[in-house]
Amino acid sequence: MEEKERLTMELVKSLMDKTYTLVWVDYNDNLDNCRDTIQKCLEERSCESLWEKVDEWYNDAEWEAVREIVSKLKDECIRFHDFGEEEVDKFFEEHEDEIREEIYDRNDSDTLKELLKNTDDVPVRVEMLSNYDCINSNWLESQEGYRYKESYFGDMVDALNLNPARVKRMLVEKGYTVYGRFPDKKYRDGKEQVSYEQFYRELINSCCGANLLTYIGKVSLQELYDAGFSLKEVIIPKGNCCGIFSSMYGGGSLLEMELRKDVRLKLEVRDYHGFRFRLDNEKSKYECSIKHVYGVCDSFFGERIGLVAS
Repeated sequence: MEEKERLTMELVKSLMDKTYTLVWVDYNDNLDNCRDTIQKCLEERSCESLWEKVDEWYNDAEWEAVREIVSKLKDECIRFHDFGEEEVDKFFEEHEDEIREEIYDRNDSDTLKELLKNTDDVPVRVEMLSNYDCINSNWLESQEGYRYKESYFGDMVDALNLNPARVKRMLVEKGYTVYGRFPDKKYRDGKEQVSYEQFYRELINSCCGANLLTYIGKVSLQELYDAGFSLKEVIIPKGNCCGIFSSMYGGGSLLEMELRKDVRLKLEVRDYHGFRFRLDNEKSKYECSIKHVYGVCDSFFGERIGLVAS
């Protein structure tokens, strides 16, 4: 008499497909509206929050897909292997965790990979922080006159690699008051990041308080993810722009100082001085964005910037 086939995990596994695609990501699905989560990843220098967000979105769909696979496996055991329904139900209940784990192990869907691929480049700001806080509107700064030493204005001149003496000469010629020493740093001549005329236009068109020197660009979310959201430097490409902007009050200048060369910025702040990297999130509850204040589209931010991981 032929021995009756036994219901075992080996048999159940043999009935499984080699791989399962538990979740399909539509080409319209992306992370464009997840700027808060992305900013959190940057602040934590970790991908954890993004993983949690994606799991939150697709966990129920994966669970339902596994449930359907288990149902088909049970049906196959009953219909094609002559096991009783009660026996099959009992076996699958006793081995539920092991069976589900095996199915998950065969899952070939990569939801995050597909979402990253479908996501547009993200507009960003790189802002200069200083011991001297910020630069105010042109009207306020010009009341007592511009000074180079011990001022955010001076730190801005240095960051842009401008010659202080030429800046002073330009302001005086335009009828502005300056005071204090503006050294002649001739070694900067010809190596400036931006033109003096565009620098002057930014100053006179600044109409807001608490401004910071701000570089703009776009980043690939895939590259941010590959860097683990932990950045050491950024490279702003030639042709992108910088200017003066206040994310606190929602105003600034023209943001039209065009970079004459690639600019490499270290993302570190020491003694309140340095550069910080921010997403330009128009839906942020905590700060103003260039997109919201200026009413611009993503193309305003220029080309993609280079990232150097920590």
